[in-house]
Amino acid sequence: MPDKTIRVLIADDEALARDRVADLLEHETNVVIVGTASTGLEAIESIRTLHPDLVFLDVQMPELDGFGVVQAVGAARMPPVVFVTAHDRFAIQAFEINALDSLLKPVTRARFVQALARAKAWTKRARVTGLSR
Repeated sequence: MPDKTIRVLIADDEALARDRVADLLEHETNVVIVGTASTGLEAIESIRTLHPDLVFLDVQMPELDGFGVVQAVGAARMPPVVFVTAHDRFAIQAFEINALDSLLKPVTRARFVQALARAKAWTKRARVTGLSR
């Protein structure tokens, strides 16, 4: 089965952080950024309308934090998430809600590549098995 393009949403209130993730994704094959969001409410709307395969989601955002976004969208409809945060204290909470990974800002290329590889592997398995989130 050929690799299919992974549709990514980047949700972060910091423009520099959104740009960093976008720059890191620019070098990847089979990945396309379908949108960005700068608040929790924008993230919810973007997830519902754009149907991304993967979300890079900041934990602390205006209006609603990343965990609130996951709750509002609902576990059954939430695409896989890689949390991006400046605070390592959120890592345990991220994994408790089945995040694929958690990245600490500033995001390094090496760590980003590991997280994206995990996301690509999960997406490929999900497509082969018909698994959905």
